[in-house]
Amino acid sequence: MPAFTVQRVQNPTGRKTSFLHGVIRSDSIRSSEEEINASADLFYDLMQDNQGAISLSGGDKSLMKLQALAMLRAGILAGEYYTATNKDGKLIGYTLWMPPGREIFSTEEERQLGFNEFMARLPDQGKEYFRTTFLAHFPGFVNSILGPTGKLDSWWLHMAMVDRNYQKMGITRALINLVREKASVSGDTLACSTTNDNNVPVYLALGFTHRGRKIMPSPWGDWPVHLFSLDTSLTS
Repeated sequence: MPAFTVQRVQNPTGRKTSFLHGVIRSDSIRSSEEEINASADLFYDLMQDNQGAISLSGGDKSLMKLQALAMLRAGILAGEYYTATNKDGKLIGYTLWMPPGREIFSTEEERQLGFNEFMARLPDQGKEYFRTTFLAHFPGFVNSILGPTGKLDSWWLHMAMVDRNYQKMGITRALINLVREKASVSGDTLACSTTNDNNVPVYLALGFTHRGRKIMPSPWGDWPVHLFSLDTSLTS
């Protein structure tokens, strides 16, 4: 199995803390924008045929990378971003989280990092879908299972991406465990959703509980949402 390093990138222009075989070190980030773009490219490669991602891009796949960039930049600013790199320093995976008490895109500063541009470029049908279908269904689905403040009270995993050539090598587990260990100190819950049926056994193997499934209607094709949670106070 190839060696890899997992690390938290603390901010776009700052430093990162790395973990490899139990050794912790701090390294200067050489090219943060390059890393963020590589993360967005990985998102597109893995999600370009995902019906949920297509629907949230208003049926326009060319907007997927802009959507990913908006999430990454806002999440790095207000949340926590972890990357996995191979021995050559190439990005091979990452996770993006919002800690308890924080919602992505909840401030204008976060929205100005790409979300406003993404929404402006959505076709009219996409804007209508986002407003009248996604926002009308998804938050209520999550609240009905986690409770009205459950998502906000959790470490919410927005993105978990691993290069196709490095999957099934423990990278997702290593990335999630960095936050799981942190969350367990306070007994916080980890939570996430996925729009890929194939990811269900992956999250179950990582210790998450499958809490529910909903089919989201879409003019581009209906798509599933699976909801998961992991109570670290029961597993630490």
